[in-house]
Amino acid sequence: MKNTLLLLLAATTLALGVVCIVQWQQRDAQQSEFASLRREVEQKSRDIADLEAAQELLAKQRRESLEQVGALAGKLQEQRQATAQAEAKAAAALANAAPKPVKGKGGVGELLAKMMDDPAMAKVIRDQQRTMMDSLYNPLVKRMNLTPEEAAQFKDLLADYMTKGATQATSLLGGESATNRLAVIEKLAAEQKDFDKQVRAFLGDSRFAEYRDYQQTAGERMQLNQFQMQNMGGQSALTEPQTEQLLNLMKEEKQVVAAAYGLPMPESGHDAAQLQIMLSEGGTEKIQQAQETINQRVYERAREVLSTEQLEAFGKFQTNQLHTMRLGMNMARKFMASE
Repeated sequence: MKNTLLLLLAATTLALGVVCIVQWQQRDAQQSEFASLRREVEQKSRDIADLEAAQELLAKQRRESLEQVGALAGKLQEQRQATAQAEAKAAAALANAAPKPVKGKGGVGELLAKMMDDPAMAKVIRDQQRTMMDSLYNPLVKRMNLTPEEAAQFKDLLADYMTKGATQATSLLGGESATNRLAVIEKLAAEQKDFDKQVRAFLGDSRFAEYRDYQQTAGERMQLNQFQMQNMGGQSALTEPQTEQLLNLMKEEKQVVAAAYGLPMPESGHDAAQLQIMLSEGGTEKIQQAQETINQRVYERAREVLSTEQLEAFGKFQTNQLHTMRLGMNMARKFMASE
């Protein structure tokens, strides 16, 4: 009986021990699960905090962007108003001068010189030149690895020179004698050389060589920029490789045709020899014929570079450009003709 009781007590003790072990295991599992849940809750809290911080940052950036857009819109409106005022002054000056015959040695050149003396007009022209420098010389800036500060100084240097040259060139548009016009042309050529020295000093010899090579297609790059703007987003828009291929074609054909016609092809700025040929008897027609030949040769070779739609659009663009060139050269030659 006693042994039975001992066995019963032992069994009871063992059962209680098993129950305790099970309960301990369950408690450990619950504690482990609780710790895991606590870590998950903490991670969720961190995620929520990160999302709230990101939302706050996005809201701040949105507010700053809206403020920048508002500021830029205000500046654009100011620029438009300044441009409109300058254009109105120019139109009024031309309207007042239109009934008067262009006589004396000043002529149209004197009128344009007076317009250029207007600070608002000078600023508009300078801003236009600076904007053009961005689109025209960004590939060269990238190629030469200029810093943003160097790029801005380089483009400012070009814009200032182009504005100054345009102002001085107005003296050619009048009834001056051939001797005076030749002196102006020689002065422009001399200033071109001085400007090249400034650019060399700024860029250094190696990058200046890249600049001179780039300048050989500056006019063509300007034309292709205009073509791109006219076809932006359309099927006729050029890719960057196509643009470079066309530039090489235009450069090669310009050199070939120039040699065939006996024409000097300016690398940049105001070229005295080019202007002297334009003023000579039949010089304007010779330059126009050469350009027409260049266009035809480039168009034929462009078949290997452009699609059918691009080639058709490019051909029309060439025709319009040639008409514009003829009109401009003929008008300039009439203005520069002696009385």
